[in-house]
Amino acid sequence: MFTRSNRILTLALSIIIVTLALTGAAFFQETAESEAGSPFTEKFSNDFWDRWESNVLIGNPNGNYLNLGRKRLMFTLPQTEAHVIVTTSDASYEDVKVEATFENIRSNEASYAVLCRYSEDGWYEFRISVAGPEAGSYKLMKFDPYLKNQFKNPYVVLHPGMDRFFTNDIKLGLNMRNTLALICKADEFQIFINDKQQTPTKNGSFTDNYFTEGSVGYSVQTYGKGLSDIDVTKFSVEAP
Repeated sequence: MFTRSNRILTLALSIIIVTLALTGAAFFQETAESEAGSPFTEKFSNDFWDRWESNVLIGNPNGNYLNLGRKRLMFTLPQTEAHVIVTTSDASYEDVKVEATFENIRSNEASYAVLCRYSEDGWYEFRISVAGPEAGSYKLMKFDPYLKNQFKNPYVVLHPGMDRFFTNDIKLGLNMRNTLALICKADEFQIFINDKQQTPTKNGSFTDNYFTEGSVGYSVQTYGKGLSDIDVTKFSVEAP
């Protein structure tokens, strides 16, 4: 038979166990939240590469394509075709709005893009062309590494039937800036050029459910038509 002191001891142990369980749950929740990506605005400070990493998709893997300048990241791409991607190294996002401002210092044929849900499994990419025969056009795509391994074009447009769309919202010419925004929310996507939503589809959005989470970033690509200098002057991430 339990004595009064035994009942008190049992009650105290129960309280301790419940408290530890709640504390552990709170700890694991806090840890999970800290690992998830948070909204931020990039300052391009000296510790930039502590938070970012680059990937040369096309070109010399050891090429010196990137330089950190005052309040900007500068892409200097060679005459040969090159495609360089920069993504967050310590943050992952599901639903997110990615926005970046690019400045075309000089280029003969070039494009740039913002990315979401980037990983080794693939990603989503909103790209515009600012020089060359496709200048003034945009496309929304997903990158499928499986197709690349099959020696096929790994980029699949999310607007079947149209390879690209042309718009007057893209500013063309040297020293011109364009701000791109990509909203990735569940299986729907919205795209903006200089704060103007691009709505070639009836409902103004594109859909795909291939990738659900990954890092964010931006890229610059040239096509072997001369040197290209393109800078990223602003970058931000926020809730969609």
